[in-house]
Amino acid sequence: MFTPPKQLLGLRVLVAEDEMLVSMAIEDFLQDIRCEIVGPFSDVAPAHKAAISDDIDFGLLDINLTGDRSYVVAEALAARRTPFLFISGYGDHALPPDRPGWRVCRKPFRGPELAAMMIEQMERERVAGTRSLG
Repeated sequence: MFTPPKQLLGLRVLVAEDEMLVSMAIEDFLQDIRCEIVGPFSDVAPAHKAAISDDIDFGLLDINLTGDRSYVVAEALAARRTPFLFISGYGDHALPPDRPGWRVCRKPFRGPELAAMMIEQMERERVAGTRSLG
């Protein structure tokens, strides 16, 4: 049985995914690890609005939302120093080459793998924030 990592308990996670079954799998995973879900959003515009204005601790974004790239959502989260991951079947090659810190958890994902990647991305953001303060 998968034990929820304590670093993820209670996080408010923005979910942007346009495939209903994948969205449901992400939501189930997040509920299992006791996170609060912001969304889910299937379009870029409402996801972007939430990324700008809502209290969010982490973002899980599909690269392609109903035909539009979700990069603007990622940029909004990055501007707020909110860690995020893309969840996509496209893999890393679909990401802009000028964004080396952006990471992809490949579909189909497994809960423990996604949790580990989320924790790692949170740590990367924490370290980057510490460097920018120093």
